[in-house]
Amino acid sequence: MSEENGGPVFGAAVENAREASRLLERLFEVTTTDALFSAPVTAGDTTVITASELTVGMGVGFGGGSDNEGNGGGGGGGGGYAAGRPVAVITVGPLGVQVKPVFDLTKIGIALVAALVSLIMARANIRRIKRELEASGKG
Repeated sequence: MSEENGGPVFGAAVENAREASRLLERLFEVTTTDALFSAPVTAGDTTVITASELTVGMGVGFGGGSDNEGNGGGGGGGGGYAAGRPVAVITVGPLGVQVKPVFDLTKIGIALVAALVSLIMARANIRRIKRELEASGKG
């Protein structure tokens, strides 16, 4: 196991479907409440807990030829991914419980850029179609 981007990363050779199933079980072992909620931190009469979003995925495929084909070989491959990010801060204090979302400026920036690119592409397509219709005498 190694560390990448601050989180644990592991790699394993998978020889068959049984080993792939075990690897998938290892991926889902990280989906515990400890992975979703941080250990409470208390300062005075206030306790703070971080809530996180956890994403886990894996894909594996195996195949092989038959002995009747003369080559009877087989093969397989796959990959997996697990990542987490904070989504909220839970504060418990004398005034009650407060849940505040974590503002992810990067996600908002990416969504804004994607929306602008989509609008520019749509506008260019509309102009192209309009020119084609005018050139054909239908517009």
